[in-house]
Amino acid sequence: MSLMKSGILYLIPSPLAECEFAKLFPPFNAEIIQNVEHFIVEDLRTGRRFVKKLGMKKQMDCLQFSTLNEHTKGTETESLLQPLLEGKNVGLISDAGTPCIADPGNIIVSRAQQLGITVVPLIGPNSLLLALMASGLNGQTFAFNGYLPREQPDRERQLLFLESLVKKSNQTQIFMETPYRNNHVFKSILAVCDPALRLCLGVNITAESEMIKTMTVKKWKTQKLDLHKQPTVFLLGR
Repeated sequence: MSLMKSGILYLIPSPLAECEFAKLFPPFNAEIIQNVEHFIVEDLRTGRRFVKKLGMKKQMDCLQFSTLNEHTKGTETESLLQPLLEGKNVGLISDAGTPCIADPGNIIVSRAQQLGITVVPLIGPNSLLLALMASGLNGQTFAFNGYLPREQPDRERQLLFLESLVKKSNQTQIFMETPYRNNHVFKSILAVCDPALRLCLGVNITAESEMIKTMTVKKWKTQKLDLHKQPTVFLLGR
C-alpha cells in the first residue's frame, strides 16, 4: 500500500490531574479527535473516559481502542499501526501527560517514522517541563533520568552521580518515582546529597493542590513533608 495514503498518527496529551480541560487543552485538540476512530492507550478505561470528556461526538461503541503498555510485545506493534497503513487516523494517548515522555509510546512513533507515516504532536501538559519552567534551575541544559533504582544503596549511588553532573556541568537533573515510593527517594536525597544543592519538588502539577518549590537540601531538611502517593517530579540543580 502506498505510504502517500497512510493516516496521521496524532500524539494526544492527557490530564495530569483532575482539573478543567479548558486550562490544559486548546479547542483544536477536541476538533482533531473528531477525525479519529482508532486510539492507542495505556489503559482502556482511562483512555475511553478521556476521549469522551475531551469532546468526542461519536458514539463510543463506534471507536476502537487498543492498548500499549509495558507488557506489550514488540511483535504487536505492526497490528497497532495497521489502521494507519489503511489510511485511517490514529490517536496515541498516554495515561497522564505527554505521550512518549516516560511512557512506552515511542515504540509506536519510532516504527511510524520508519514507515514514513506523518506524526503530529498536539499541545498539552508535560509535568517535567512545567516543573523545570517553575523551578528556577538551569533550563538551557538538563537531563531526564527516568526512574531511579528501587534499592536504597543503588538509589543513593545514582543520586551522588547525578549530583556530580550538576556540579560538573550545571546540568539540571530530573527524575521521578512511583508515587508510593516518593518518600523513600526524598529521604535518600536528604541523606546523601550536598546540603547546598538545590532541590525542586513539583507535586500534583496542574491540580488545585499543586506545589512547585525550590530550596536547598539543607532547608528541605527542616520541612515536614509527606509525598506518599502524590505524583512528584524531582529536580536537582545549582
